[in-house]
Amino acid sequence: MNYKNLIIAFLFVPIFAQTQCLDDVHGIIWKGKKSIISFRDLASHAAPMLWFSPDEILLYREDGLKQLPNAFPFQQQGENPVVYYKIRRVYGKDKLTSIINADSENSNLKLLDLTSVKAIDLDYYYYFEEETGPTAHHHDIESITLQVQIMEPIDCSEYNYAINVKKVIARAHGNHWYNNVFTVDEQTSFPLSILVEEGKHASCTDKNADGIYTPTYDVTERINDAWGVRDIITSGRLVTGGFQAWMAKPRDPSSIVFPPVPETSPHYESFIERYAEFTSGSEYELRPYPMYKKLKDENKIEKSLDYFMKQKKPHEWPHFQRVVGSANVKQWIKEEKSYSSLSLAYRWDDSQRISFSFPLLLFRNFEAPKTGGWLYNKVYLGDFDSVIKDSGFAFEKLMGHQITYSSSASKWIDTYVGLGYEIYDIDPDENRTKYDAFFVSEAGIKLRVNIARTPLKFLRYLGTDFWGIRVGWKNLGFSPFVDSGFVVEIGAGVF
Repeated sequence: MNYKNLIIAFLFVPIFAQTQCLDDVHGIIWKGKKSIISFRDLASHAAPMLWFSPDEILLYREDGLKQLPNAFPFQQQGENPVVYYKIRRVYGKDKLTSIINADSENSNLKLLDLTSVKAIDLDYYYYFEEETGPTAHHHDIESITLQVQIMEPIDCSEYNYAINVKKVIARAHGNHWYNNVFTVDEQTSFPLSILVEEGKHASCTDKNADGIYTPTYDVTERINDAWGVRDIITSGRLVTGGFQAWMAKPRDPSSIVFPPVPETSPHYESFIERYAEFTSGSEYELRPYPMYKKLKDENKIEKSLDYFMKQKKPHEWPHFQRVVGSANVKQWIKEEKSYSSLSLAYRWDDSQRISFSFPLLLFRNFEAPKTGGWLYNKVYLGDFDSVIKDSGFAFEKLMGHQITYSSSASKWIDTYVGLGYEIYDIDPDENRTKYDAFFVSEAGIKLRVNIARTPLKFLRYLGTDFWGIRVGWKNLGFSPFVDSGFVVEIGAGVF
């Protein structure tokens, strides 16, 4: 009996070993036994579909073939649309072993050694000669970023390395609060589907590739601020600050521009089965993103295009960041400067004050669970010619602190509510001090203006695209209220 068990165990070892082949991991776009992969091969396996509006007026050439996105004007267009890739950052054990031929001008010779690489930030850019609608201009560069992880399965006979996509960030209108972001799960379709906004070309994630943007499903972060896809923006009218379903037009596969999906892709067969009839004349060419500094030095970038290109950093890629163990790769995309939530305002509640807002966790924004929106700290200081009279005593306010909730950080009109405390000197003798704290509650609305495309855009150097005014009502104390009154704040920042 013991011998039979040993024989059975020996025969089924390979089967048991195969169960370690990452079958439950979502978002795998490449598998292989070799540890070396080229930049181009990686970009080809992860490349997205671009799903345009059926009314995109520049989508087709006169011969009926698709022409968007365009090649940069300093490059030859070719017969197909063009999408550019950039390996923004490589996280690994050592730069010399992680990136092979990093300085080569031939993209086919640039290689990654997966034995050393742990994670990658992979960008895709698409260029348009022009955009349409209000504030239309020549040149438009849009982008998405994929957070990619390198995995090494244990005891897997089929492959030694796997690459999977963890998160997708699709950008809209140059403001990081508008980003459409989702974490890959079992319902994510590959190749990734990206909805392209009509006329303005903002990017929107479409997790299940149904051609419809569904809030809270197609985005999983900043759900109240995500831009979605607003095809009606070319009309010049934007009725609400938040996304609504009527803003996006229905799409069908005939308006997709497809990536060159490799036959070695784990998703190739399902891709062909679903889209084969639509791919003819609709496939884009994948190219490495141009080296900006070299082109700049050679005076090949015209001034109006240079304005857009110089913002797409890093110009020399990839950057390398050393990590020790996969556990140290916690958050690949760092919050950029324009995603700051620090706010400074003039405040009047019963006198003139200065008000500061900053993240709830000091260095990290806290998105409210279930409802979305943001929780943050608000502190206000200063007390000029101010008194709150109660039973004949003059209470001098020293400071106030509230934990405040706002439903978004970017909508042009927003509500807020805050709970906290205010500290007073309640001793009527000016030469003595006696502190006391009172519960405070406040609620109201805030009007925001994005100044990025206004004559006041020079104020962006203060670190924010938003200025606003807040009007609310504050109650001091609780059962009974000690005092009540209006609150007005004017200042810079999303909160």
